[in-house]
Amino acid sequence: MTRRCITAFAALSLTWPGSGAAADLTAEQIEAYAERTVEEFGVTGLAITVVTKDSVIFRDVYGVRDVRTGVPIDENTLFPFASISKAFTTTALAMAVDEGKLGWDDPVRNFIPEFEMSDPYITAEFSVRDLVTHRSGLPVGAGDLLVFPDANPEVSDILAAMKHIPPSTSFRAGYAYDNLLYVVAGDVLARVEGRPWHEVIERRIFKPLKMKSCKALPSEGAAAKNSITQHLRTPGTMDANPVNPLYILGDNVAPAGGLSCSIKDLSTWGQFWLNEGVSASGERLISEEQFREVWTGVTPQRTSYKPGGPGNTHFSMYGLGWGLRDYNGTFMASHGGGLLGATSYFGVLPEKDIAVFVTSNISNFGVGGLSSQIIDDAAAPDSDVDLIAARYERFQRFQEQAKKDSGASDDGGDDVAIEPVRPLADYVGTYVDPWYGPVSIEIRGGALFIDMSRSEILDAPLIPVEPDKFVARWPDRKLNADAYVIFSVENGAIGGMTMEAVSDTTDFSFDFHDLNFVRKD
Repeated sequence: MTRRCITAFAALSLTWPGSGAAADLTAEQIEAYAERTVEEFGVTGLAITVVTKDSVIFRDVYGVRDVRTGVPIDENTLFPFASISKAFTTTALAMAVDEGKLGWDDPVRNFIPEFEMSDPYITAEFSVRDLVTHRSGLPVGAGDLLVFPDANPEVSDILAAMKHIPPSTSFRAGYAYDNLLYVVAGDVLARVEGRPWHEVIERRIFKPLKMKSCKALPSEGAAAKNSITQHLRTPGTMDANPVNPLYILGDNVAPAGGLSCSIKDLSTWGQFWLNEGVSASGERLISEEQFREVWTGVTPQRTSYKPGGPGNTHFSMYGLGWGLRDYNGTFMASHGGGLLGATSYFGVLPEKDIAVFVTSNISNFGVGGLSSQIIDDAAAPDSDVDLIAARYERFQRFQEQAKKDSGASDDGGDDVAIEPVRPLADYVGTYVDPWYGPVSIEIRGGALFIDMSRSEILDAPLIPVEPDKFVARWPDRKLNADAYVIFSVENGAIGGMTMEAVSDTTDFSFDFHDLNFVRKD
């Protein structure tokens, strides 16, 4: 694998200001971790930066932008970093709060009159804070099939869908990660600022921080001359393949996860947070009050305490665009990011004066292991835990399970189909879900066929596996998102259908389980 060294930028070891402890974290140590991760996880391309308030301890890149061209990554190569973008949205909202344009607890309907949830009370009470803290009561990943794998909805489409997505818990009762409400938060920001969301981010953040490489729109990031290509693997293999260009996130969904930057500019972003919202030139972009606000926990996250476990974490919360937890006795703010073909992680330990950003151009477990290992070494220098090895074990289990669930046996055997319990024509028709819309069930080439209307990718023959139950094996086997289609019978006739992912390894954004189709013809 081709590698380009960017170099280390400071002394090879440091004493953490204010921490009262010396860390043995060195550039050689970080580099060894990175090279091991690239090799063991088969990472096509990776960029990493480790910074303090006023210096870059380590910055380096590895691998290639695209396996087809072999062009090496450099420090100016753009990487999309998915949901880590959420903190950019909340940072810009915090600036608007500082200027009195909105309040975190203002009702969303003050800014978007057409905003509506499934219940009138929830609609009236739903605040800007609720948009960005994953406590809506909706199921995890609710409505993500409006976006993934290849749809590009208008914001109005998302607003129209929200009221039809049934909740899974009471309002504000618990944590369930979502993306669509961040799109709504971006629309709030655009309306109070009087300009598109991406222009707000460029003007409010990129320009004052001199993050010149960064693109706020996924289409611009993907089209840039020096940008990575996203890569995926077929479950059970290590072969990296470029994703279908249709998988690039739609521009309208950017507030939830659409930004791209170089690792050089992400070093700047890390230092901005270590300096508590102050730029390198000394300009304060968010007030001390709002800096504390975005790093204040709102929604509790489930944490299982295990004495001596990684990080010795006792509590975990979600703040305003950040995950917040205790880690080996110190505060940590962090967030991960995942797209179809890209993985990132950003962690900040302010009391240890360190921020770590790792990003790659392939979906993989290695990024989490590498970043966690560096953070663990910084927080607990005497720890001997091997988090890279732990992640590799998880990766192997994931690969084995995903391969099994994909229907690919070692001898290449196919699904064992049964004879349908009724004529295929009995299933044919248009089925409509209230938030997703119509799906077509047809007969093609003598077999039942599903056409998911919002996606050009999710179209496939249906293989009967149980009475009135079929499996859709999507043509792109790298998606790892095959689905069961279960038809319901009413008065002896097919009246509707539901869906569910075949494998537990399927990403939650393929939220087939939230669909409930009624047959219309």
